[in-house]
Amino acid sequence: MIAGITATSLAFICLIISIVSYYLHYRNRTKESLLLGRYAFYCSTGLIFFQAALLMWGILTHQFHWQYVFSYSSRDLSTFYLISTFWGGQEGTFLLWLVLGAIYGIILIRKKFDEEPLIMSFMSLVLAFITMILIKKSPFTYVWDLNPARFEAGMVPIDGNGLNPLLQDPWMIIHPPVLFTGYSATMILFAFAMTALVTRKHDGWIRTVFPFAIFVVLALGTGIILGGYWAYTTLGWGGYWGWDPVENSSFIPWMSSIAFLHGAIIQRRHGGLKRTNIFLALLTFVLVLYGSFLTRSGILSDFSVHSFSESILTDYLTAFVVLFIALSLIAYIYGTKNIMTVRVSEKFFTRETFMLFGILALLLSSIFTFFGTSAPLITGIFADKPSDVSIEYYKMLNAPVAILIGLFIAISPILSWRRENQAKILKYHYHLLITIIIGILAFMFGLRDPLPLIIFILFVFVIAVNGEIVFRMIKRRNLDFGGYFSHVGIGFMLIGIITSSSYATNTRITLPLNSPQQVLTYEMNYRGFRTGADGKDEAVIQVTGDGKTPWEAAPKFYWSEFNQAFMRNPSVHNLWLKDLYISPIQVIPPEPDNTGDPVTLTKSNPVYFETYRLIFDGYEMRDHSHTANTIEVFAVVQVSEGGTLSTIRPGIKVSGQQKQLIPAYLPGTERALMIQDINIDEDKITILVDNIIDQEEDRREMLAVEVTEKPLINVLWLGTIVMISGISISLINRSRFKPF
Repeated sequence: MIAGITATSLAFICLIISIVSYYLHYRNRTKESLLLGRYAFYCSTGLIFFQAALLMWGILTHQFHWQYVFSYSSRDLSTFYLISTFWGGQEGTFLLWLVLGAIYGIILIRKKFDEEPLIMSFMSLVLAFITMILIKKSPFTYVWDLNPARFEAGMVPIDGNGLNPLLQDPWMIIHPPVLFTGYSATMILFAFAMTALVTRKHDGWIRTVFPFAIFVVLALGTGIILGGYWAYTTLGWGGYWGWDPVENSSFIPWMSSIAFLHGAIIQRRHGGLKRTNIFLALLTFVLVLYGSFLTRSGILSDFSVHSFSESILTDYLTAFVVLFIALSLIAYIYGTKNIMTVRVSEKFFTRETFMLFGILALLLSSIFTFFGTSAPLITGIFADKPSDVSIEYYKMLNAPVAILIGLFIAISPILSWRRENQAKILKYHYHLLITIIIGILAFMFGLRDPLPLIIFILFVFVIAVNGEIVFRMIKRRNLDFGGYFSHVGIGFMLIGIITSSSYATNTRITLPLNSPQQVLTYEMNYRGFRTGADGKDEAVIQVTGDGKTPWEAAPKFYWSEFNQAFMRNPSVHNLWLKDLYISPIQVIPPEPDNTGDPVTLTKSNPVYFETYRLIFDGYEMRDHSHTANTIEVFAVVQVSEGGTLSTIRPGIKVSGQQKQLIPAYLPGTERALMIQDINIDEDKITILVDNIIDQEEDRREMLAVEVTEKPLINVLWLGTIVMISGISISLINRSRFKPF
C-alpha cells in the first residue's frame, strides 16, 4: 500500500528533523528551532496516526492483498477479533508502540518542561528507530511482493489465514494494548534520565518523572495480571504464570521499574541514590528493548508458546538494543562523574535502609529471571544446541527473594525516616502475635513445607501492618495511602499463590458418555458435544457437588485448521472459596468390535439384519463454516422392528488429516453402528454392527479430563485488584495534588 509505506517514510524524516531541531534549540536557544522541533513532531504524530487508521481500515474491510491483513485476519472473524488483529503480529505491535509513544510525546510537549528540547530529542530518537523497523517490515507490503510464487501481481486473495484460535479471546483486545502502554511508557523514564545526565541536573528530574514512574509500574503490572488471568482461563494447563520467556520479558522490567519507583521516593526524601535512580530508569527501558529482541527476533521460538518465529528484523532489533545500551552507558559514565555521594542512612533501623534492601531484593529477582530467560541465547553461544532452564530454577531462586521482599515491605512502613525509633516498632507486637496464630492454623491445616509456610506468615504480617496504616490514614483523611494499599494487595496475592498451589487437589479421569462418575467431591456426567456460541465444539459435563444446584461445565475441545491440532480451553467454575477447573485432555471414540457383523446397504433397497429391517436413504453433509476443511458426512438409515420405525445416522467427521467415526445406536440398545466403507459411485455403504455384549458401558465414547480444585485462589485475584487500586490511587494523588 503506497500511502501507508510513504507515511512511514515521511514520519521517519519528520522525527529526524525533530531530533535535530530540538537539539539545536538546546544548544542555541532559538525560538525558530524550538517551533520547528515541535511542528516536526506534530507532523510525525499525524503520520503515525494515519498509518494506524489506515491499517485498521484495511483489517476491517478485508484488504487481503496486504500481507499483514492476509496473515492475521479472515472473513469469519467478528469485528471484535478483527480489531485485535491490529496487534496480532510484529508490524502491528511496533505500530501500536509508535502510536502510544507519539501520544506520550504530545503530553510532554503540552507540559512545557524546561528541559523539553532534550527530553523530546530522546523521545524522537526512540520513535525514529521503531519507525525504521517498520520501513524494513511494513504492514502495508503487498502479498505478491513477499510471495511472488504464490500470488501474481495484483491478485487479491479471497480470504486470509485468520487469527490463531488461542488469541480469539476477549482478553486479546485488552491485554496487549495495556501491556504495550507500559512498555512504551518506559521511554519517558529513559528520556528524563538521559536529559538529567546531559544537563548534569541530577535532582530536579526525579520529582518531575515520579508520576510517570508510577504510571509505568501501573501499566506493566496491570498488563502482566491480565495476561496471567487470560492464561488461567484459556490455555488449560491450570496455571496463571509459567515463567515463559515472553511472560518474563515483561516481569523483569516491571521489577526494575518498582525498584526505581522506591529509589525515587528515597531521593525525594533526602537526596540519596542519585546514581542508582538514573541507572534504574535507563535499565528499565533497556530491559524492555532486550525483551522485545528476545521475543520478536525468533531466538526463543523453540522455547516459548508466545514468541514470534524467525524474523528478518533480527539484525535491526539487535542494533536497537546495542545502540541504546551504548548510548546509556556512555551518558551514564560521563554524566555521573560529578555527583556528590549522599549516604542513604547512617543508621540501620530506618525506613530508607529497609527500602534500599527491598530495592536490592527486587533487582536480585530481576537478575535471576534475566539469566533464566536468556539461557537459550547464552547456551547457544557455547553449545551446538541451545537449552532452556526448568521452571524449578525460577521457583528455587525466587522463593527466598519473595521472603526478603515480604520482610522488607512489612517492616519498612513501621520504621521512621532518618532516625531509629524502637518504641514505634514495639507498637506492632499485636500484629506479630496475630500473624503467628494464623501461621499455626495454616500449619495445622496442612501447609507444612517450610518455604511456602514462611512466605505465608510473612505476607499475613504485611497485610496486618500495611492494612492498619491504610486504615489510620483514611481515618485522618490522608489520601496518600496508595503505596501501603498496594502492599496489602501484594500480601493477598502471595497468600493466594501459596494456598491455591499448596492445597490444590487434582485428578485425571475418563468420563463415559451418559454415565455419572464420582470425581473428587463432585458427580460428573459427560453428556456429549455441542457447538458453542463462538462456533467451537465444547463438551457438556453436568456437575453436582457441595450440596449446590447442578451446573453445566463446557470445556472446549475442537480441531484448529490454523494450528493443525486439537485445541483445548478449560471450564473454570468459581465457588467463592475455590475454583473447580476442568481441562479436556482427549476424546476417546467408541471402538468398533472386530467381531461385529458387516452389513452392506444399497440406497433404497431393504436389508434384513437379525430382527431389524434396514434401508439406506442417502447422505447428509454438514460443513462447519467456522472451521475450514471440517466436514461431517452422515448415512441416513431407516430402522424398523416390530412396527416401530426409527432413523439413525452413523457418520464420519473429517478435520484436516484427522478422521473420526461418529457412531449411531440401534434403537433401545447400546449396540453401535459404525461406517466401515462408503462407495459413492454405487450408492453403497458398509456398516459394522456390534455384537451383543455384556459390558456395554465399555463401548461408549469417553472424555478424558483433568479436574483440579484450587482453594482460595480468589484471594490471589482480590490481591491483584487491591494492588492495582493502590497504585492507581498513588497516581491520581500525585497527578491531582502534586503537579508534575
